[in-house]
Amino acid sequence: MWGLFRSELFWIAFTAVATAVGSSAIVFAIRQLRFDAWLKAQEIWTGKEFREARAHILARSDKATEAWKPEKEELQTALEVCRKMDEFAGLLPYLPRRTALQVWGVPFAKAWLVLRPVVEQERAKCHWPEKWQALERLGEKALAIHPEILENGNS
Repeated sequence: MWGLFRSELFWIAFTAVATAVGSSAIVFAIRQLRFDAWLKAQEIWTGKEFREARAHILARSDKATEAWKPEKEELQTALEVCRKMDEFAGLLPYLPRRTALQVWGVPFAKAWLVLRPVVEQERAKCHWPEKWQALERLGEKALAIHPEILENGNS
């Protein structure tokens, strides 16, 4: 029996089995991470407060190029939507990008059109040009995939 452990063939087989088990564990962990990220993204997107705030901001889509007034409560709502959308966009590297953009691309593109001036104002105000970069990248990508939103006047 001890001779078996000294056999080179045994250790090659053992290494192969251990590699297969380790690889399977990694694949399972990646799938679990993607699933958890999907659940978190869904949780963010469908949260009642965020849904209501997003609807409020999207109602402003006919005035997308109009400047946001700092004293308005609407601006505070827009800033909160930017924070949540940036958090949401930060989860995208853990999701299948094509699927995420198919599911959330149109509303994200519409929101980005409205929120772009808010992001630019906030970046200038706090002197932080990279603030909410995940939001910007996803918004621009969503607009590139859905150019009809620009063509239809953001309807």
